Order: sequence, then C-alpha cells, then structure tokens
Amino acid sequence: MTSPTIILDPNTVKSMIDQAVNQQILTAIQELGTDPAWLAKIEQQVNQAVVKRVTSQIAELDLNDPIIRRHIDDNMTLFRQTLLNDFSSTGIQDQATECQLTITDEDTVVENQLVTKNLRVVNVAVIQDLVVRGTVNIDNVSWQQLADGISEKTLEKLTEVWKDQLTQQVAERIGTDGISFESIAVCGNLLVDGATLSSTITDTNIQQTGTLRTLDVEGKSTFNNQTLTVDNKRIGVNTNSPEMALHIVDEEVDLTIGKTATNSAYIGTNLAQSVAIGVNRVAQIEISAEGLTKIKQLQVGANRISHATMVPGWAGTKGDIVFNSDPKDDAVFAWVCLGAHRWKSLRSAG
Repeated sequence: MTSPTIILDPNTVKSMIDQAVNQQILTAIQELGTDPAWLAKIEQQVNQAVVKRVTSQIAELDLNDPIIRRHIDDNMTLFRQTLLNDFSSTGIQDQATECQLTITDEDTVVENQLVTKNLRVVNVAVIQDLVVRGTVNIDNVSWQQLADGISEKTLEKLTEVWKDQLTQQVAERIGTDGISFESIAVCGNLLVDGATLSSTITDTNIQQTGTLRTLDVEGKSTFNNQTLTVDNKRIGVNTNSPEMALHIVDEEVDLTIGKTATNSAYIGTNLAQSVAIGVNRVAQIEISAEGLTKIKQLQVGANRISHATMVPGWAGTKGDIVFNSDPKDDAVFAWVCLGAHRWKSLRSAG
C-alpha cells in the first residue's frame, strides 16, 4: 500500500515557526521578568545608555552664556554681598566698622590691639612693642633663655661700669692713703711676702729702687743712659762697647786699663794722646803722645833726684843728688848730699 504524499506550504511552515519562536520568547521574557538579577542588569544597561546619550547631547550645547553669565555670576555677586553684610559664625563675631585684620601670603596684620587669653607661637614671633599687664609664666625654657640673656648683658654692662668706678676709687684711695699688703700671691706663688720680693720674678721693668745690699746681673747691663756698661767681664764708662777690662771715655780722651799679653797689664790710651799722673789735680808724671815721660819729683829708694842751678841750700838726705840744670865751664854737673846742708860738687873727669 502506497503511503500518502504530504505537501507543506513554505509560508505555513514559516508562520508556524514564527509563532513557536514568539511563544518561546514570550515564555522566556515572562520567566526573566520575575528574575530580580536579570531586571537589575537590564536597569543598569538602560541607565548607562541613557546617561551616555544625554551626556553626548549636552556636550554639543554651549551653556556658558545662559548659565555662567546669567546665573552663576549674578548668584556669586549676591553671595558676596550677603556674606559681607550678614556673615556670622559660632566662632566669629564681627563687630568692626572698619578693616581690622589683613591677611596676605607674607603677613597677617592686626590693625589695632590684639587681646587674647592665650597666645601660642610655634616658630618665630616679631613684636615691635610688648606690654604685659598681669603675670608672666617663668617656669619655661623661653623665659629662662630671656632671663639668662638679660642677666648676661646686664652683668656685662654693670661689670664694665663697676670696673671703671672701682679702678678710679682704688687709684684715688692709693693716692691719698697709699696701699698696704702683707703678702701677694700669683698662681699660688708669693709675689710679695712682707718686705721681700719673690725670687721667682726674673723679668721686671723697675725704674727706681732703694739701697741694694746685693745685685746679681747676668748678661749685658747698662746704667744711667749708657754712662756705665757691663758686658762680657768688661766695664765701659761713657761707652757701650768696652775694649778692655776698664774702658773710660771722657769727651775726646779714650783711656783703657787691661791686659795686653800674658802677665802684662796696660794703662794708657787707645789713641795718640798724652797721659798725666798727678796729685791734687797737679800732673806729676806726664807721658806725651810721642812717649816722652816727664817726672817733676823723683826719689829712688831713700834718695831723691832733682835739678838746681846752684849748690842746693836745703837740708837733704845723705846720698841725695841734685843735677846742675845750668852747667858752666867749671864742669860741675851735680851735687851730692853728705848730710844735712852739706853738699859736695861732682865734676867731670875732664
């Protein structure tokens, strides 16, 4: 038996499929409509799409003139005026009729008095005039530093004034009453002990002393503006460069006494000058610059040797010789004393 042939209309098949699909979609939507998670997701996607669309549309509009100029500027002007006229705050009470506080990037200026219960400065405060009416806390580091600084400067000033006044008073007191110390010590060593000056003093500028019992000087010494000089075991009078043991300069005369050789002494001049030896300021022995020696009176041993022009008329000592200073042809050249007033003529053998 032959099976019957089924003929399907394509349009009918499409219609049936569409109905089936629509039914499935409606069924799925109805099921999703009752799902909170899916509804929230759909709501979020819709919001995002709307915001994106509105933002895109607003970006294409020019809102500067209608919003900023007509609304924002006017409202800001009104806000400033209202702030100036009606400003109030729980922490601020503005009762001033003029500007009293000016704030800049560098300073905060209070035009008149600043009244505060407590003032705390973190870094540095510069105050032109400071008036404290009340107590000051003195148990802090700042007060201690201030007190120490004032004390140091005050002490320095007082010390300077006190030193000047004390020095003046001490000088006046010494001038009227003198000064009296039983002993003076420097660094633990006695400088003055009664009437004794310490032996530790080795350098001084003393210009006047009393009578010295002993004087020990080491090195070159000069006295009375180079009148007397002692240098290297030599003494110079009116010279600071003595050439012998004793060197005396009296104006142009240069006299020295010292050693010329072993066991040989010298008394004389260093220049071509005459030398006189005498008593009672009368020269008795004279040595000329050429070396000629003149003796006014001479005694050798017990006998005197002198000169006369005639037989001596005085009493002499036996053996005294008187040379004839004016010899004649009688050939008498001298007289010898035979005792008392007796004189014998001495003639030449010729």
